[in-house]
Amino acid sequence: MHENLLKNIELFNMRTIYLFILLNIVYPCAVCFGDPNHPVTEGINNAILFMLFITVCVLSCIATSVYILMQRAKKIEVIRRVDDR
Repeated sequence: MHENLLKNIELFNMRTIYLFILLNIVYPCAVCFGDPNHPVTEGINNAILFMLFITVCVLSCIATSVYILMQRAKKIEVIRRVDDR
């Protein structure tokens, strides 16, 4: 069983290395390998910034919602303590 596990790990490592090599050869990014002043590269850079902006906005909305819910829970707990007295 130990040998079988080692073979599976070795096979996984080989596939992972092959995948990274294949992706680096087949899919070179215009941001990494292109002319920095080319319109396509500038468009890709703007798209990346836009996607980061959207992600930050969504995550900040989620964090704000959680914070508001925590504050409401604290207020409800204080009200319940007062009512229990």
